[in-house]
Amino acid sequence: MRVTLADTPPAATTCDLLALAVPEPGTLGGDAAAVDKQLGGRLAAAAREDGFTGKRGRTLLLHALDAPFRRVLLVGTGRGRDVEAVRRFAAAAARQAGGVQAKRIAIASILDDAAGGFSGSPAEEYVRAAAEGAGLAAYRFDRYRSAEDQAPDETVVLARGDRGALTRALRRAEVAVAATCRARDLVNEPANVVTPTALADLAREIAARDGLDCRVIDLDEARQMGMGLFAAVAAGSEQPPKFIVLDYRPARSAAGASRTVALCGKGITFDTGGYSIKTANGMMTMKSDMAGAAAVLGAMGALKELAVPVRVLGVVAASENMISGRATRPGDVVRALGGKTVEINNTDAEGRLVLGDAVAFAAREGAAEIIDLATLTGACVIALGDHTAGLMSNDQPLADRLLAAAQASGEQLWQLPMYDEFAEAMRSDVADLKNSAGREAGAERGAAFIGAFVGTTPWAHLDIAGPAFAEDRKGPPYVPLGGTGYGVRTLLRYLEAGSGK
Repeated sequence: MRVTLADTPPAATTCDLLALAVPEPGTLGGDAAAVDKQLGGRLAAAAREDGFTGKRGRTLLLHALDAPFRRVLLVGTGRGRDVEAVRRFAAAAARQAGGVQAKRIAIASILDDAAGGFSGSPAEEYVRAAAEGAGLAAYRFDRYRSAEDQAPDETVVLARGDRGALTRALRRAEVAVAATCRARDLVNEPANVVTPTALADLAREIAARDGLDCRVIDLDEARQMGMGLFAAVAAGSEQPPKFIVLDYRPARSAAGASRTVALCGKGITFDTGGYSIKTANGMMTMKSDMAGAAAVLGAMGALKELAVPVRVLGVVAASENMISGRATRPGDVVRALGGKTVEINNTDAEGRLVLGDAVAFAAREGAAEIIDLATLTGACVIALGDHTAGLMSNDQPLADRLLAAAQASGEQLWQLPMYDEFAEAMRSDVADLKNSAGREAGAERGAAFIGAFVGTTPWAHLDIAGPAFAEDRKGPPYVPLGGTGYGVRTLLRYLEAGSGK
């Protein structure tokens, strides 16, 4: 779908569907009032008859036979007067447009016109949010079936302001949407298509296209380097694992160009649980256990277009977790990169194992800070639900910056504590560490295990087990069923900001 800009009044815009935002209590104001006047009061009358109050998520669709626009869609934005309200408004419009086969839709400006956009925010933030919402909602994964509806061909964002600034904001939104949708595709593909080798091939394509360095470490080399945790997870699979390293370097003149941020993604392309085997139902969505890797690869493929001013290492530990005569057994002890020994008492706690070697590698490469993403624990889903990721960190300034980036992107992120007791719980009686310590504080203990391998490097762990894969439509209207691409836009917002200190 193409997203364009226009500054024409909504009432004079030619399109198949004109979307107008209406906050609670449902009174038509601003652009909605102007369009209602042009239509002789029919919008307000229809809203009263339908009981439309502007509640968030409610919509009202009307035909407008004697206007430049064929249909008018009122979208309730609730009491929200922020960027996320715009993102959801635009997404609701794009989703509704697909259902009525509207090919060209227009999204009118929202809320507080006097402030240059809404609630005092600059107009370019409005444009970015609107373009993100519409673009993300237009996503379809229909490679293996006939599409039920078609996304619009074009969405026109109506906005007034500095044309150059608005165009740049629109372009950033398009890059973020494309990166998110690439991550969604990776998660949605079946595990017989997205293998560790396929992820390595994609990394090479990104590197060749954008001028990044790419290194793919195979199992033998990983063992020689001392990556015993990564090798232990891969031991039971016929698919060769791949430890993938992408290296993006900005122009030397960029502020912060000497600083290195490492993004580490859990890339378990299918997870049976190993000998600590999952139930049949528990395996049904395990193609999504590489969503952290998908987010890292999606973000790495957008850095050049966004001219991110810091060096970024993208580290993906890609493997299957399978059962065979070679598979790791509960109780086995292995040595991690850097020398620590680990008792593997639960082979279904494999994500923290591959990430242990991944963050240790990033620290060894001189990263100034490390951010890892993983569908790590069901405990985090129990704590925070299906739409919110958990953040755990050894560095509060880093955590604060990530929380701000998540808020700007509309991706829900909540910080969980990292008490010393969580690390103590991961100590083993027979080795330095064990990889599982029971159900209590499962998300925090899993994070503490990974944190044991970062040394003193500032580090943040994002447990994305809840929001990485949607099994219902109860989330925001720009989140599809299946892979969501969670984390890509937060990472890009964070990296665009440049120096984190």
